[in-house]
Amino acid sequence: MLEQVVLQTTPPYTLNIDAVDPDEIIIVKSISGLEATDVTLFTGEYARAGGYYQGRRPGVRNPVFNLKLNPDYAADIEVSDIREMLYDMFLEPSATADGLQVVLKDDRRPDRYFVGYTEKIPADIFSRDTSGQISMICTDPYLKSVVSVTGNDAVGWTTVNIPYQGSAKNGLQMTLLVKTATNTLTVDIDGVKMTLLKPTGNFAVNDVITFNTVEGSRFIRQNGSDIMSLLTPASKWHLLRKLSPNLTKIYGGAVGDGKVVMTSYTFQDAWWGI
Repeated sequence: MLEQVVLQTTPPYTLNIDAVDPDEIIIVKSISGLEATDVTLFTGEYARAGGYYQGRRPGVRNPVFNLKLNPDYAADIEVSDIREMLYDMFLEPSATADGLQVVLKDDRRPDRYFVGYTEKIPADIFSRDTSGQISMICTDPYLKSVVSVTGNDAVGWTTVNIPYQGSAKNGLQMTLLVKTATNTLTVDIDGVKMTLLKPTGNFAVNDVITFNTVEGSRFIRQNGSDIMSLLTPASKWHLLRKLSPNLTKIYGGAVGDGKVVMTSYTFQDAWWGI
């Protein structure tokens, strides 16, 4: 059950969902748009009967806050003052960004968040109605865990299971260390492979290779320099799944050759909705 919503303003502002104090100046009546977004399916048709599936794309998340504005005349707080607070929190959340991070706290899952950009705060300033509404748009359709999951091993793994709890697939960042010179480097997760191949020369001993497979921020680097061009055409970007062991194998040209190890990984669980 959703218990609180924390607006990461300066300082953070908490909106209670459960155990609401009736004297709070902002009370949440409802929040829509926190469920799984609609999905657009891409399909094609054959000239005769039937068709084929090409892929899918999650839709835009549009959280809408419906609020009760509760003036406190004894403390000289009127409805117009509360609206001004909402403008500050949702339209000017920080000095460096227009997006507002909203943390969702419930009693069944870890803290999750989305970053929303406020598109409108409709209000009839001549009405005696004390309600308010905020509509936001999120560029990321998923909710993300506030706390990242990290694994480290100074010696390095050649095989490791990576735990994942999110309901939506998500990428990860991996740091690899070359132990023996090799022109091939492979990361295999549950049989899905990403392979780097140098047409000339080798990856040298102690080279640090970093992969980021998160959609929207992907990169592959060798000692900090971009080497995306070395990714073979048959490679597929790794995405972690909940209903999977995420068995990860790291090697050079052959499974178990020990030429490359993973020294760390980090990721955030992603969720379709609450």
